[in-house]
Amino acid sequence: HVSFVDCPGHDILMATMLNGAAVMDAALLLVAANESCPQPQTSEHLAAIEIMKLEHIIILQNKVDLIKESAAQEHYQSILQFVKGTIADSAPIVPISAQLKYNIDAVNEYIIKRIPIPVRDFTSDPRLIVIRSFDVNKPGAEVESLTGG
Repeated sequence: HVSFVDCPGHDILMATMLNGAAVMDAALLLVAANESCPQPQTSEHLAAIEIMKLEHIIILQNKVDLIKESAAQEHYQSILQFVKGTIADSAPIVPISAQLKYNIDAVNEYIIKRIPIPVRDFTSDPRLIVIRSFDVNKPGAEVESLTGG
């Protein structure tokens, strides 16, 4: 099973993004090919990946259908420079077009074949991790103490 946590890219939602990152085993770092790299939110997301010490990372160079091949190559080089010396230094960079579904099959195959399924302890009591609550509950509250609807 694969679950996706869509992390917001706005700086005012950084805490929300970090909360979401707490339950991740891997990361897809999405970079728009038609914008300069890095954008502020891309830097923040890479910082979150480093904070969470995620080892399994795929960098997706999206929107390659909107630019010329030479521009895509230049952008690819800027991604390499951006991740150099970071936890994502050796991550594959896959050019994609989410709109046209270009290379999405390659991304899916990489996830299935190259990202291991984490070992889970099914003998212990289950845990419910509350990432965000929109009422009076404090982050990380125990399930027994949750209030609201």
